[in-house]
Amino acid sequence: MTASRTLSLTAILLLSGCSLLPDDNGMAYLDAEEKAATRVPEGMQLNTAQAYPIPSLPVTPATPTEFEVPMPSPYVEEDTETVSSLTEYQSTDSNPRLEQDGAGTMILRLDGGFANNWAKVTEALGASSLKLTDLNRSTGTYYLEITTREAEEDRGWWDSLWGSDEPETAVYLLKMNRARNGVYLSLLTDTDTLAGEALTQDVLEEIKRQLSQ
Repeated sequence: MTASRTLSLTAILLLSGCSLLPDDNGMAYLDAEEKAATRVPEGMQLNTAQAYPIPSLPVTPATPTEFEVPMPSPYVEEDTETVSSLTEYQSTDSNPRLEQDGAGTMILRLDGGFANNWAKVTEALGASSLKLTDLNRSTGTYYLEITTREAEEDRGWWDSLWGSDEPETAVYLLKMNRARNGVYLSLLTDTDTLAGEALTQDVLEEIKRQLSQ
């Protein structure tokens, strides 16, 4: 090996730090002792404060003999706590009930938080005779495909004359709205139009029946 290469290797080892040396002092903190407070001349006072104060302990822990890597709680314990919390979370009674809001619109009122009721209503719709085509949790909207027959009073004169009574299929919006105490459901034909009272009552009663089981 040439002299220049030897010097280069020596420089790299020196620049890499003391961690490569055999007498590494990385464990020296285990033998550290608390030093006495700084003494100052009488009449002089130092304005000092503990940057990282150590709280008092009821017992003095034993000095470790080797470095221990901090570890989180075992996964099994965390998983058990999560399951317990989820069970408690799902056991909340929604107490579904049909009511009319201040404007006289039929709604289905539910007790409890949004997240809990969103999960319960989603499950109830899946078990019902209603056809859920899509849902958007961020806007609190379920999309229901419903087939209806136009009410007699809403049919035109020509439809009545020729006996036109074809069923109509459309997508309705079932909205979950947050309230002061819980949430409530309402049925709309679009984002600005409420569905008919009879259809709204049929849909909400079906959801209520599934939630009450």
